[in-house]
Amino acid sequence: MKTFLIPIVATVLVGLLQSCTQDADSPTVVTPAVPPPTTGLVFYVSATAGSDSRTADQARNAATPWKTIQKGVSSIPGGAILMIAGGTYPEKVVVPVSANGKATTPTLIKSKDGETAVLEGNNAGVQWEALFLLKDNQHITVKGLKAQNGFWYGFSGESSTNIAFDSCSTFNTRASGIYIKTSSALTIRRNNIRKACQELNRDASGNGTQECITVTNCHDFTVSDNEVWDGLTVDTPGGEGIDAKGGSYNGEISRNYVHDLYELGIYLDAGSKESYNIRVHSNRLFKTGGLSVAGELGGHARDIYFYNNVVAKSRSSGVTFQSIGNGKFSNVYIVNNTFYNNAQTGFAGDISNFSKNTGNNNLVIRNNIFYNKTANYRHSIWHDLAAPHLISHNLYFDFKASNNAANSFQTTNLTAADMQADPQFTNPVTNDFALKATSPALKKGMPISLPGSAAPLFTTDFLGKPRGTTSWDLGAFTN
Repeated sequence: MKTFLIPIVATVLVGLLQSCTQDADSPTVVTPAVPPPTTGLVFYVSATAGSDSRTADQARNAATPWKTIQKGVSSIPGGAILMIAGGTYPEKVVVPVSANGKATTPTLIKSKDGETAVLEGNNAGVQWEALFLLKDNQHITVKGLKAQNGFWYGFSGESSTNIAFDSCSTFNTRASGIYIKTSSALTIRRNNIRKACQELNRDASGNGTQECITVTNCHDFTVSDNEVWDGLTVDTPGGEGIDAKGGSYNGEISRNYVHDLYELGIYLDAGSKESYNIRVHSNRLFKTGGLSVAGELGGHARDIYFYNNVVAKSRSSGVTFQSIGNGKFSNVYIVNNTFYNNAQTGFAGDISNFSKNTGNNNLVIRNNIFYNKTANYRHSIWHDLAAPHLISHNLYFDFKASNNAANSFQTTNLTAADMQADPQFTNPVTNDFALKATSPALKKGMPISLPGSAAPLFTTDFLGKPRGTTSWDLGAFTN
């Protein structure tokens, strides 16, 4: 039996986060392969030893580097490596198209191994700008850089393809730590996003600060193995942990650790468009606003899959279907998740569906463990429209019926496959939500497949352990 901990110490969390096994059944998306560049060209930048008056030939020698990152990205050919020495760089960088790589020879912009190049924004600038911007770029990986005190974004990408932000970090940005729009074949992985979206107010046009990691109007994207944390403790116009929105599709949000945020942990918002084929799995959300799906401007969120997630001690519900804009929801699966003591404040429970859209269909809630003994706990499952929901094979401890809607989930809605029992977590006090060998949740779930398909939607648990082909264990872990 494997165990799972949500430690308190962030450094331990990062190590655990990166050690998790990827689910073999992630969606087929196009992401940068990120092989090492093959041009053989390496150029150097150093804030302390550099000079921008040097030639490109001189900058290929580590002893005679350029001084600024902007000089470097503006001077290298596509497919090269720009090696940036540790130190502070008080500049805003825009990568030109001349630095674009190719599929076989991508461009790599990185901190020198064992060092960190820090872009310092000094909290100065104008709205919408970033400390590091990719625009109209392709086949570029940015690795190991840090952006801090940015007036707006830390790292940003726009109208680009085959780009990656890998092992970067941001600190104290007014808006998103990483913000990407209208791009494809996008990878955001192994980044540490701390104190993003620190601006408290909307602008004159009503715009907020977006989210800590924002992916908007993008397709074929992966957001994985990131830590997003330490947000504001008050309600602000922004600040959600990870958001795929604005009609984004064909994506995966997996193995992220999102914690200590007032707002939602992971949010899927179709906006006014259609978002589809997005898998949200094997994430850890601890002390956030939980998971949520929406169509805030009347859009349609369909073929959305939440599975193998652990959502603990959320301020609001574990999962919320938003009613904002009367968006439509189809084929939304909330299966094999572990929910623990969510609903800390407000009208909240394990799952809350506020949508009144009569076009909703096939909303599946199965194989979950709902453990909730919080003082504010309002309901296990609340929904305004009963017809679209398929709810069974869940374990409730304790079950709490809804009491303010005729169609909502009551004790009489429980089936013979549902359970009311202690799931017997290994040690919930230390946030170890693996199941004991005596757990009543073992082998009480059903394999999950999509309509018209015999193949399972996924085959492994949170840690990548096979679930088998017949009866599955409930929750995110299998014994």
